[in-house]
Amino acid sequence: MYLNIFDSHTHSDTSWDAEHSITFLCETAVKKGILGFAITDHCEINEFQSRDIGARIQQGHFEMLKARAAFGKSLMLCYGIELGQMNYDLDLTRRVLNGKPYDFVLGSLHCIRGNEDFYYMDFRDEDPYALLEEYYRELYEIARLNLFDSLAHITYPIRYMNGKHHLGVDLSRMDDRIDGILRTLAQNGKALEINTSGLRGPIGEASPTLKYVKRFRELGGEYVTLGSDAHCAEELGEGIPEAMEMAAQAGFSYFTFYKKRQPRLLQIY
Repeated sequence: MYLNIFDSHTHSDTSWDAEHSITFLCETAVKKGILGFAITDHCEINEFQSRDIGARIQQGHFEMLKARAAFGKSLMLCYGIELGQMNYDLDLTRRVLNGKPYDFVLGSLHCIRGNEDFYYMDFRDEDPYALLEEYYRELYEIARLNLFDSLAHITYPIRYMNGKHHLGVDLSRMDDRIDGILRTLAQNGKALEINTSGLRGPIGEASPTLKYVKRFRELGGEYVTLGSDAHCAEELGEGIPEAMEMAAQAGFSYFTFYKKRQPRLLQIY
């Protein structure tokens, strides 16, 4: 029985691809007996203007404050952001980071320069390994920027290459590049996310898999965050017990959530 269910990757309807309000997410979390969660709505730096993300951040912060006032005694609600493609515009990234009192910053990469989000790609006439080479080169750029607390779903393209399109890509061909990213996270005292959304999808595995969580630990990684990547209330907390088990198998006794950008540890039972 896992008691310390804390979900560090969730989306409210402030994100354009999510369904439910922060208040409804909080109501659902209480019903599920979840200790807490971080709201990490999308901030895609390359789409900041086209998605009107500045206004979304303002609205999301307001909704979070209302929910925290209402649920503060029954739920630990942390204010976060999923900052995508932060290497595209560092000035804008820093303005976003300085604009609100974030508890938690989740770094991510959903696309590579000149391409759409991997979610939308059909990979026809594409060399998946060339795409992965560029993806991990850019993800290494982000890791070195050191502006986030945890790095999200580092095998993100595989969710679509193998899960949706069944390309049979062998990710081990990228192990040297992934090692460089994991080593950078460990050296900088940053967290690695275990993202459980793939457990609910065609690929049937977390991102990353146990192999890379173990490697992160071998390289001196201290912190792992666990995230469902929920885009609706029903998904809140889903897969977190499985992620705890993965963390334990990799050699972690604790997992991490963040308050005021500082790591807080929860024991894996």
